[in-house]
Amino acid sequence: MAKLEQLEQLVELAKLAKLVGRRPMPGLADIQLLVLQPTPFCNLNCTYCYLPDRSLKAQMTPETLTAVGRSIVASPFFREDSTVVWHAGEPLVLPPDWYADAIAQLEAASGRKIKRQSFQTNATLIDNNWITYFRKPGVSVGVSLDGPAFLNDQWRVGRGGQGTYDKAMDGIARLRFENIPFHIIAVVSAASLAHPEEIADALVATGAYSIGLNVEEIEGINTSSSLLGKITVSQYSDFLIRFVDRVETHQNPPRLRELDQLMQVLKTRPDRTPRRNQENTAGAIISVVVGGEISTFSPELLGTPAPDHGGFSFGNVHGLRDLGQIYFDSQFLRTLRQISAGITACQKSCAHFDLCGGGAPANKLGEHGRFDVAETAHCRLSIKTSFDALLSRIEATAPVGE
Repeated sequence: MAKLEQLEQLVELAKLAKLVGRRPMPGLADIQLLVLQPTPFCNLNCTYCYLPDRSLKAQMTPETLTAVGRSIVASPFFREDSTVVWHAGEPLVLPPDWYADAIAQLEAASGRKIKRQSFQTNATLIDNNWITYFRKPGVSVGVSLDGPAFLNDQWRVGRGGQGTYDKAMDGIARLRFENIPFHIIAVVSAASLAHPEEIADALVATGAYSIGLNVEEIEGINTSSSLLGKITVSQYSDFLIRFVDRVETHQNPPRLRELDQLMQVLKTRPDRTPRRNQENTAGAIISVVVGGEISTFSPELLGTPAPDHGGFSFGNVHGLRDLGQIYFDSQFLRTLRQISAGITACQKSCAHFDLCGGGAPANKLGEHGRFDVAETAHCRLSIKTSFDALLSRIEATAPVGE
């Protein structure tokens, strides 16, 4: 290691040593999301999935859960409003009793209650036992569905290549019948662009209280996208406006995540408060995979093949005394410096910085192979184009004089 790099690392360590021993910690965020991978296995085989090991049926062990509770949940970084997110595989392939035991193990090891947990599911495995679990206080549910069957089943397929729409809708019907609130996340691919009205109608018909659109991303092991770099800004803008217009023709339409984000930014604009990005803020998201390896920043980074970066595991909960240790890991410090340089580049060059706070590291790595860059094709569509299109729509429909 060059002497200059050694000196820079010592400076970073000195700064972090002061922060870790102080409450509140201005440089390290409290945990907003603790993403735990109960199993990497998924019963689906979606074509755009970023997960590398979704055929493995390993399960997070009681020993690992105990270590998570002791080193992370017990940490002062974990707060009353922190959410445990069961993700990075299809969580419902494990039974509800597994999660009841897992929460009990986390609470016993940490000596504190976990008040919030969240499941993002493909909905194909929802049964009466899951309905009972979803009724527990503090449990929230998100469903992944990409629109009507003819679109959804192009990408969201089972292990045999069969479509999954019908099974997903069976699960959604159970949620609706039992009055379990849920939100929808839909991935937008190139084939989606010609069908904004059909997608809007299909997603509204699910009864979800909120809908969010994710453009198909290059991240993890998904190294290409049918959208990014292949369509124009005007094409995506037209799709988005037509989608929103159609949603709002429905009686009691659901909330739209993109509109919510826009309104939040407009509210903070007078005091120029930038929106913090969970994915590029150290500690805001903590991810632990099935074997106990731990990371922060974008959850997709943990497990992403990145030989030029040395990987993004900053330790393992087995043997970890407390969460603060990961912030002294040399790989964490290198990653932090590069991500910080990318945030600075965004702030200097982008008029939309207040909206996204500097972009997601996983997207920068996926598209550019590095973090210290500014714009990605992903942010050009999902942030810049979405913001500009929706803002123009609001201005065009506002009553004269407002």
